[in-house]
Amino acid sequence: MRALLNRVLYELVWWLFRPFNAFIRYRNAPEPLIPGLGLDPAKPVVFVLSNRSWVDYFVLDRICKDLGLPQPSRTGSNFPTPERAGVVYMPALLETRVRNTDLLRLMETGIATKSFEAQVVPVSIFWGRDPGSETSWFKLIFADSVQAGRVRKFFIMLANGRNVFANFGLPLSFRETVDREKDATTAIRKLIRALHFHFLRARTAALGPTLVRRHVVIQSLLNTPVVEQAIARETGPALTREKARAYARKCAEEIAADYSTAAIRFLERLLSVFVFKRVFSGVDVRGLERVREWAQQYEIVYMPAHRSHADYLLASYSLYHAGLVPPHIAAGVNLNFWPVGGLLRRCGAFYMRRSFSGDRIYTAVFRAYVDSLIQRGYAIEFFPEGGRSRTGRLLAPKTGLLSMVVEAGLRQRARKVLLVPVYVGYDRAWEVSSYAKELRGAKKQKESAEGLLKAGKILGKSYGKAYINFGEPIRLQDYADRHLDGWRTHFTAESDGLPPGFKRFVSELALEHARRVNAAAVANPAGLTAVALLSAPERVVSQDELVEQIGHLVWLLKGNPASEHQYIPETAPRAIVEFAAPIVRAVRVPHAWGDLYGVSARDAVPLTYNRNNIQHLFAIPSLVANLFRTRLLLTDELVVTAVRALHPFLRTEFFLAEDSAQCEATTRRWIEVMLQLGLLTRDGDRLRRPDAGQPAYSTLAMLGRVLSETLERYCMTALLLAAERRSAQDLKRERVEEDCRMLAERMAILTGRDAPEFFDKALFRGYLNTLIDIGLLRQREDQSLEVDARIERIAERSQELLSDESRQMLLQLLSRRKTPEPAEGAPPA
Repeated sequence: MRALLNRVLYELVWWLFRPFNAFIRYRNAPEPLIPGLGLDPAKPVVFVLSNRSWVDYFVLDRICKDLGLPQPSRTGSNFPTPERAGVVYMPALLETRVRNTDLLRLMETGIATKSFEAQVVPVSIFWGRDPGSETSWFKLIFADSVQAGRVRKFFIMLANGRNVFANFGLPLSFRETVDREKDATTAIRKLIRALHFHFLRARTAALGPTLVRRHVVIQSLLNTPVVEQAIARETGPALTREKARAYARKCAEEIAADYSTAAIRFLERLLSVFVFKRVFSGVDVRGLERVREWAQQYEIVYMPAHRSHADYLLASYSLYHAGLVPPHIAAGVNLNFWPVGGLLRRCGAFYMRRSFSGDRIYTAVFRAYVDSLIQRGYAIEFFPEGGRSRTGRLLAPKTGLLSMVVEAGLRQRARKVLLVPVYVGYDRAWEVSSYAKELRGAKKQKESAEGLLKAGKILGKSYGKAYINFGEPIRLQDYADRHLDGWRTHFTAESDGLPPGFKRFVSELALEHARRVNAAAVANPAGLTAVALLSAPERVVSQDELVEQIGHLVWLLKGNPASEHQYIPETAPRAIVEFAAPIVRAVRVPHAWGDLYGVSARDAVPLTYNRNNIQHLFAIPSLVANLFRTRLLLTDELVVTAVRALHPFLRTEFFLAEDSAQCEATTRRWIEVMLQLGLLTRDGDRLRRPDAGQPAYSTLAMLGRVLSETLERYCMTALLLAAERRSAQDLKRERVEEDCRMLAERMAILTGRDAPEFFDKALFRGYLNTLIDIGLLRQREDQSLEVDARIERIAERSQELLSDESRQMLLQLLSRRKTPEPAEGAPPA
């Protein structure tokens, strides 16, 4: 009788649900679903739903119909078939001890029937993306919950029917799983436990931890020992305890996010309909399936490259669309202006000042907030570079916030922390024009509501595609085990100190992360076209030659990728040119002998931004090509030796993955790839460049020019240091950096280069740091420099990598430069 009543009720609910079926809007993961699951069509499928819910089953049935999966039916006593999938529900806690569930019956029967095999697919259906809140009555009624009864589920369906997310786990082989165990009882227990863990982790990855109301978070920050200690230290005659505590509260109010799933949903719709679809022709995201797996096992800290204000919008947008909880994002306090500041705060942004050294209370509150995010298990996102790159290159990482995150991650033991590098790139960044103006000396525009209104003009322009690629992560605790001795005994509840070498550990970790970001670079069409066009004489090249050169660039990257995560969205050279030409503003010039492509001096400046995004991928092969600028034949050993000498500088500037020990093997691999492509040939025991009349010679020359400006900067730095050494004057580091910058600036003006990034002072700072690291410079405590005699030989040899014109101009500039007057009483030079 009970079974009949249940059947009648089921049929009634089914007919009541039918009007809502067209109303339902869902997303699924993986996407696309059928290739992502990789199901064997010859084997039956059993879908396991995370909780007993008929409407969840109806949604699953709809998805299977829409996407061509086997239609599900409640299993009962019948085995599923390849044409008709089975559906069972996960039993509630301890339910299997009270009665035999469908899942239990299926498992027992399947184990007893040795010929039975099925693919077990766990499915989580989320109505809305709200993780729940501690005190909201509205959310208690309308937010999805595994404990929801039938009446409450009806209201949940009404409120969230257009925001359903279906997460399909990877299939498990039933027979393989049970055959691994010694008896049926153990196999059943382990399979049920594995499914319970899967559903728990899938829910955490999709929804995140339970939200805590903002005023509770702020009050808890003020009560943490680190904040109370900072208040006590600052209390004195000039600042009472009440005023110090009020200031701490003000800091907490300024920092803390006010996370709201409703705001995230609103922003997602706003970006989908009014921004991204109008600005970008597509958003190409790679590696999301790996991120979904990580999110079920680790607490994730996303650390993207920072090239545009669109970065954090795109990252959260892509994660949300993939069914992952958007992270809390560290944003500069400059973005906290009306109306953007409040919206971003509700979408997970927490604000930080550009500098807060010396402000003990603010530092303590911010550190406590970061600790609280890590302790509660929230995903975090921040930009290690500290600001947007104006040149397209990855900037040297800053370690302030990273140090806080690392310390908080190593102090807690509940969950392992994963640092995920994220490469973000664009066919054309929408700020690239303002970046060029800033590099020329224009004042950076302050973010404001007025600026936001002016930015609306980008909606009428096409910027090609945006690209997001998740690289190889760093497992923080495992990385610390290898590189930070004694951290497990140092980071305890009783100790608040840092282990010896912690600061250096964080610095090395930041550099390793930067290398992993660059190793996951996206060689997009605009970047590849920029590399070829800017390396052409006068920035003009024939169409056939451009297509051929881009083809060689693609095959170079495919022959020796920076990592398994490196990505080339389009590999057909002609398609690359046709897609990129209008975006990079390359002009096609008709000619009887064949059309040409070129860019004006004005458009070449923003084009350097695209080139710099991926220039590091060609650093070593470009250096190899440069060695053949004035030589027809070279031995492999001479090439390897030359690359080894400059590799420390290349690694510092371009954050290359391979270290000095791997340099030789990497160089030999590049040589083999260049031989396979015909860019070099074998002449006995030596390498030979193509003859000038061969097409491959043009490509080799283009490849060599990719690094020409970098090698000029190396050369001018060495020549300046050699000249200063001969002058025997006191050499201050700050003056050397400025002299290098001014020499590069003057050379750029005289050669007609409208590329402000050529004389970026930060690059020369990096060169000097590398010279110090390898022992060619020594920096004294007063910041003066002592130059090793070997710099003379390096300065002489570095000139061989320059063209005759560049070498002559550089020597002329050095001979005519204005040198500072010697100090009074100093001997003449």
